[in-house]
Amino acid sequence: MDLLDLKDDEQLRAACISLQEQVMSLAGNQSWITEFQKWLVRVRDVSHEEFLSNDFQLALWDTEAVSATGMGRINISAVAENSAIAESLWQLKQKYAQTRDPSENEMLIADAWAQIAPAVAGLTKRNPRLKMYRVFALLCPGAFTSIAHHRKLRELAHALGLPLSGQRRHLHRLVLNRLNEVLGEVADIYSREGVSRLMLPWLMFVNYVQNPEGEATEISDLETGDEVLKPLPPERRRRGLLAIGGGTATIQSMIDFATDGCTREDFIQHLQSISPQSKTSTCNTQLNALIAEWGVLRANANNLQLTPRGEAFLESGDPDEVIDWMITRILGVDYLLAALRDTQLSNRDAILTLRKANPGWTTDFAPSAIIGWFRYLDLVTISEKVLNLTERGRQWVNRIHWQPKGLASIPGISPSLAQVAPVQLDIEIERPKLGALIARFDQEFRFPEELIGQLDAGLWGHTRRHFAVLTGLSGAGKTQLARNYALSLWQDDPEPSEGLLIVPVQPGWHDYTSLLGYVNPLESDAYVRTGVLDFLLQASANPTKPYTLVLDEMNLSHPEQYLAPLLSAMETGETIVFHGQVDEIDGVPPGIPYPSNLVIIGTVNMDETTHGLSDKVLDRASVIEFWDIEVKAFPGWQKSSLEDEQIALVRNLMSSLMDVLRPARLHFGWRTLNDVIGYLQQTQAGGVIEFSRALDHAIYSKILPKLRGEDSPRLQQVFTLLHATLKDAGLGMSLRKVKEMADDLAHSGSTRFWR
Repeated sequence: MDLLDLKDDEQLRAACISLQEQVMSLAGNQSWITEFQKWLVRVRDVSHEEFLSNDFQLALWDTEAVSATGMGRINISAVAENSAIAESLWQLKQKYAQTRDPSENEMLIADAWAQIAPAVAGLTKRNPRLKMYRVFALLCPGAFTSIAHHRKLRELAHALGLPLSGQRRHLHRLVLNRLNEVLGEVADIYSREGVSRLMLPWLMFVNYVQNPEGEATEISDLETGDEVLKPLPPERRRRGLLAIGGGTATIQSMIDFATDGCTREDFIQHLQSISPQSKTSTCNTQLNALIAEWGVLRANANNLQLTPRGEAFLESGDPDEVIDWMITRILGVDYLLAALRDTQLSNRDAILTLRKANPGWTTDFAPSAIIGWFRYLDLVTISEKVLNLTERGRQWVNRIHWQPKGLASIPGISPSLAQVAPVQLDIEIERPKLGALIARFDQEFRFPEELIGQLDAGLWGHTRRHFAVLTGLSGAGKTQLARNYALSLWQDDPEPSEGLLIVPVQPGWHDYTSLLGYVNPLESDAYVRTGVLDFLLQASANPTKPYTLVLDEMNLSHPEQYLAPLLSAMETGETIVFHGQVDEIDGVPPGIPYPSNLVIIGTVNMDETTHGLSDKVLDRASVIEFWDIEVKAFPGWQKSSLEDEQIALVRNLMSSLMDVLRPARLHFGWRTLNDVIGYLQQTQAGGVIEFSRALDHAIYSKILPKLRGEDSPRLQQVFTLLHATLKDAGLGMSLRKVKEMADDLAHSGSTRFWR
């Protein structure tokens, strides 16, 4: 529908006529008129005895003839059985029908409402305000519109230019009076024309006031009149709910300041007055949450004002005013509600369920915040760390008519972690026995059991300092050993990767900020976080589980520089300092005690691009060196698509080369074996390069470039044996290169592949 000014008489009249001609005539709305009219007549003509019966009362309270499906879903059986309430309703109906004075009718309704509403509220788990409006609309025809939801009625009244102060019930009469002004009064409210007039406000709200492209979380089917939730796709949703202390009461106290509108700056000062210890950046984050996560504030340039949702929530505090927004706009809310539809969930299972909705939630903080709000919003109860839906929760679950979906990809930014409590050193860390740990290793990487046992003993020989350095042959599987060990420590957890963080160390890390982050020098209230910082906070928050930090190629920079705070704290058990402020900055505490459940494994390659390890590092680490690998034990042989004869030839050649190169420590690891086999498989698939030529290429490109050294009897022996091995294998190109390098060694005293 076109945007009209409903305050203008002519435009309002045109809107009403358009609705009557184009919308009211739809089959769904005609059925609504019929049902509404039937109930009005039924209530008018019912006998006193039938009216008081339990069956009639139950039908009266549960009928949706007045308002669309989705409004007022509360178990009302106890109210229907209460004869005193039924008699009060009968008296209201009778007196209203006998009174023609509008002011007297208003007094009748006010008195009846004041008497009945408390009695009804005392018999239900939730105040059935929407059902009350529907019942009163049938008892007092012409006094109420078909909009039972007060927020939506306020939005329509605002669009019509009507005053919004006074009792909620008065808005119904004001809206109907405004329509009477432009359309004239209806002679018989029980006629189809009369019922259509009562329905007109709802159709006007749906077609002219509700904005489907903006705040609307519900849409009305023009054919059936049913009102259904309108979810956003997961990619467009807000990523979680900000944790705010104090629950919904705090939200109300925050937004109360914006009742008459205010500037951003004034609102931030108000937030700081509520929580004086909060930084400006924290208050800005809270303001953004009130706008995007709660939908209770609207920003217009530098000014803020309450949305209709915000006005309604401020007035009533009813969670239903915001739950529709969260179900349709916040990632994970519908996902967890749907998961709780048929079963209860432990708190841990609920967290893991939410993390499926967003793979970017690699910590428990964001899911825990959502679960906390579920409790504040009366969607769940939590008893002994188990979540169960409340009656309100079940009613909202029943309105989820779609299959909730999560994000398909991992966002680049992980949610913030809250400040955590200090770790107690006497907490027992859960870790499997060595035999079970070895059994869970990936069979693709067959590490000797003694090597795994050596790593395990080296890491856990100290109560707090769990630090090992893996050094030796490049490509021998040092990083894979560390990775498999870390995952096996979490073998009984459904998300074992949570306990592992692999960080590729970069050249030029000269201080700890590369690992732990730093306070933004341009904005002192902002902290530049790192994955390691969040990992440390997570480890500190979950002290019974081991968390493994793998520093890959840790000596590309000086470890004693970038690891300095951790090296010191792991020795003394004192605090790891993140910044010098008293309070947290941007969610980062000043520091945490060194987590005794933190495992650090560094991998080291020694060549001209790396640095040696200082005594400060070596004194704290268990150094494990492995230079030897068993060529025949390489699991890639079984997975290769090469023919058996070709595999045997390559395996024997690589074993011979290993024996030749090992004395000079010029041999190779499993990575090289994998690359050689991969190259041969690709050339075989291509069908252009003959197998023996391809094998020659592979040896030339993967084995020979690492040959280098100064003249010595050992190196001379290597080249002599290597020449013989390549000659026997018929690898001409590689043989010529080795002869050239041997000549260089003899004439210049040194040799290298690159000339």
